[in-house]
Amino acid sequence: MRISFNAIIRPFICLWLVFAPLSYGVAGDLARIEVYDPVEHTWHPVLVEIADTSAERQIGLMNRSFLPSDQGMLFVYPQEKNLSFWMKNTYISLDIMYFSGNGEWINTAEKTTPLSLDGYPSKAPSQFVLEMVAGSAKSLHIGEGSRLVIKDCQMIKTGLDFSLCSR
Repeated sequence: MRISFNAIIRPFICLWLVFAPLSYGVAGDLARIEVYDPVEHTWHPVLVEIADTSAERQIGLMNRSFLPSDQGMLFVYPQEKNLSFWMKNTYISLDIMYFSGNGEWINTAEKTTPLSLDGYPSKAPSQFVLEMVAGSAKSLHIGEGSRLVIKDCQMIKTGLDFSLCSR
């Protein structure tokens, strides 16, 4: 009895083609945050990857080709400071939302240009930056009056106890 190469290898290739894209770009566990919508007076849940080390913040969402619309990345800094982000090696247009140390919205850079080296700065010192797919800030009404609350504070590696942590 002779078994063909295709009969053995083809199922493995098919499985790989199905599951490989699911694992691409996933950096780790997702944490829960909520963002206040001052228009509808409600809180919107968002699942985020936490970038709270220098190395994680440096890479961010670079080299990703997909980001679900209800997910994002939350950049956490040890203290408030003026920040600026760029889109180097970032293939997805993003909304970049800056928040103060107490979770108050500062400003949003909407619909950023993929692969651009232009800076998208905060308008005031910020401690938290939320990146989501372009259009998210508008659809969730993130703007004047918005606030950010972290629901899974144990996910943050810095060990700092932020006032916006809601346990």
